[in-house]
Amino acid sequence: TITRVTMRFVILRLLAVHQSYAFVSTARQRRLAPFRTYNRQEILSLNSNGIRSDLLLEELQTDFNTLTELRPSDPLADISFPAAVVSDGSSYTRIWTTQTWQIHSHPPHRRYFRHVRKWTQSKTARKILPTVCLATIWSVVVTLLANYFQHRPIPKQIISAAGTSSTVSLLSAPLALLLTLRANASVARLLAARQAWGALVLHARGLSSILANYIYPINPQAAILSVRYLSIIGWILKAQFRGEDEASQREVLKLMLKEKECQWIIDEQHSTKYGVAMLSRIRQICNLAMSSSTAQTAPYCHNRLYFVEDCLKEIEASAGICERLFGSPIPPTYTRHLSRVMSLWLLLLPISLVTSIGATSTTVITTALSAYVFVGLDEVGMEIENVFQLLPLQQLAAAVQKDVRDQFYGLVCGSQPDIEFATS
Repeated sequence: TITRVTMRFVILRLLAVHQSYAFVSTARQRRLAPFRTYNRQEILSLNSNGIRSDLLLEELQTDFNTLTELRPSDPLADISFPAAVVSDGSSYTRIWTTQTWQIHSHPPHRRYFRHVRKWTQSKTARKILPTVCLATIWSVVVTLLANYFQHRPIPKQIISAAGTSSTVSLLSAPLALLLTLRANASVARLLAARQAWGALVLHARGLSSILANYIYPINPQAAILSVRYLSIIGWILKAQFRGEDEASQREVLKLMLKEKECQWIIDEQHSTKYGVAMLSRIRQICNLAMSSSTAQTAPYCHNRLYFVEDCLKEIEASAGICERLFGSPIPPTYTRHLSRVMSLWLLLLPISLVTSIGATSTTVITTALSAYVFVGLDEVGMEIENVFQLLPLQQLAAAVQKDVRDQFYGLVCGSQPDIEFATS
């Protein structure tokens, strides 16, 4: 009996030792698995579950080419761009190149000559021309009345009392200050919007790289679907801030997304914006892809979720800045007060000039030039305030699409050298 019990104890002990050794060996293999030498094809086929990712990539490339034809990067192809803001020469409405900077940085005599020669093509000058003409007509009326009542003392005294130079001088200082503050605030809004779109392009490119490196080896379908959403985020935001009709947005959505995905985005638009819904969908797809990975790769995949989340947060922050700038202009009270002070100054300017330099043609010319300068400054501030009509959104949205495509295909289909890791 003692011998039988002893043999049973020895057998159970040997079985426990064998199971412990097998567990330690499996754990050691899992720890050393990432330190093997991987071939590029092994990386791409890792946990693909038999999915024909090559067909998905070909379909994605075809849709990218169609989208490029539908939405080219040429600023003149912008369907929402107001013609009154587009400039024929160097303009903020285009992304500048080396050639643009060379032309813009010509010596003063060449630069002045070019600007004066194209004066008649200025869109801003055309917009302020009616106001300048009204101020000029008013100065002509004041000059004619002053000449008519030249030998009548009572009207002349009234004109002299109301139109002293000191009155216009007192108004000129606060008017110049109001115009300066308005221009500074408008430029600050423009720079903030440009920085937000620059960050959007940067982080969309980074997220595309993360999708290619960390999501595609686990789930090619999830990575490609996320790239489809990410590539059109710029076009959707552009349509939102430019006031494009919903048909233009659905045209892009139907091209890059499947019918169910497109219908879901359209249904979500009633409760939230397209851009917010698309970013939420990318987050959901990446989270699902990482959660459904195999036990061998899951620990490494979940660590990469923070990188995806950081890029999504930055893109959401950029979109939020644009929404804030779009929904919150410079206080209209400031604009109304500036318009009233400007109107009062233009009314008193000819009267002041008549009393100081006389009722001559000089009064009319001076009034016209002064009106052109001050009204032009006011109009430039107004144009810059509406930043999304001035930014090169056509090129920026195309840059998001191109960078996402190039980054993803460069890492997934590129001919990078094999990666070798040291084994221990």
